Amino acid sequence: MIVPYEWILENVEEEPTAIASKMISFCGEKVFRVCLKNHARNPVLFFVVFDLKKIGMTVEDVTYGIQGSGSNPATMKNVKIGHDGSLQLFKTVLDKQIVGSWTFAFRIVITGTSELYSYQLSDRRAKNQLWAALEGQRNLSDVEFIVKDKSFPAHKAILAARGYPFASQFERSTKDGPYQIRMVGVEPSTMENFLHFIYTGESKRTLANEELLKLADDYGLTTLTALCHDAVTETEATQMTKLMECLNNGAGVLYPSKIMY
Repeated sequence: MIVPYEWILENVEEEPTAIASKMISFCGEKVFRVCLKNHARNPVLFFVVFDLKKIGMTVEDVTYGIQGSGSNPATMKNVKIGHDGSLQLFKTVLDKQIVGSWTFAFRIVITGTSELYSYQLSDRRAKNQLWAALEGQRNLSDVEFIVKDKSFPAHKAILAARGYPFASQFERSTKDGPYQIRMVGVEPSTMENFLHFIYTGESKRTLANEELLKLADDYGLTTLTALCHDAVTETEATQMTKLMECLNNGAGVLYPSKIMY
């Protein structure tokens, strides 16, 4: 998908300054912003993308062109791509300071990434009603997860629709009555979070949980797998950065840390 965008600047003065556009909307979400660090030496143009993957997409390429008042149409150029977690940053150094009236034309190439897609319900009550049915109408469930000393009810149809391994498992079964699945190596809090995501598409607790990541991967929930992987990787990187800072500062004692679920 190609999205065109124009940023119009008028009467820009020679004084060094930073200029930013308003947040630009795409598919109902405010995800883009253009910024200009307009200094006399090495002015820099930034194109920033915030959390676009939460609607299942990412920016693959950005080209831009600059057109002054009364000048020829802009010649499009590529912008250098950078990534920082949920942030995508495209930047380029300009030849000269921007003074007067100018138009920046952008050509944004957006691609879908279904693995990170998270559909946002138009009826916000629906997810709450589904979860309430799971918690409050146990007699209507036809699956029971046994996790240590706790049990969690669920519904075959919903589980099968969300993860193909569930569908395969239920289709092979010849059991009559409620279907029991005993989960090993999983904490009850993790299982509750797993089911909450299946029923609502949202996490109830932290996604930086390796148990949750393994569950999502085992049962084919590609969206949850990708989200957990990003959260675990980001947490590990943060902990490593803190460790290196501690070592570089010559600290004598390193204290252990724990992720609270």
